[in-house]
Amino acid sequence: MQIRLAFKHMFLEPGKTFAVPTVAGARVRVVDGKVWATTSSSPDDVWLGAGEEYTVRSPGLTVIESIGRSTVELIPPAATGTRGHIMNRYDMTIPRAVCSFAAIAMAVITIGLLVILPAKLGSDSQEARLRKA
Repeated sequence: MQIRLAFKHMFLEPGKTFAVPTVAGARVRVVDGKVWATTSSSPDDVWLGAGEEYTVRSPGLTVIESIGRSTVELIPPAATGTRGHIMNRYDMTIPRAVCSFAAIAMAVITIGLLVILPAKLGSDSQEARLRKA
């Protein structure tokens, strides 16, 4: 079960503490300031300054305490592709192109079978009738 975080940024005043349930792979990134962070399922504590981030290794309650005025981002785990790497929008380009091509091919076949072929067969039978007459 993944818990989706409903926010991206937290603004913490000095000495303020915040706790949030997190899943493995969630990240805590400090935009500015300095914070202390720990997760209930991990014996390690981390100190993070501006520009640093911490990846939660196992699910648990993550506690973040600011040392000074801080801005912290909580980032849910990234989706991973079948090859085990983080997917981005460019990884989806080839499957989309294949699906688009398949949709066009299906439309052409459908139009050919339902519109052009009956019209062609109808005109051939009319020509045969005219030849007999």
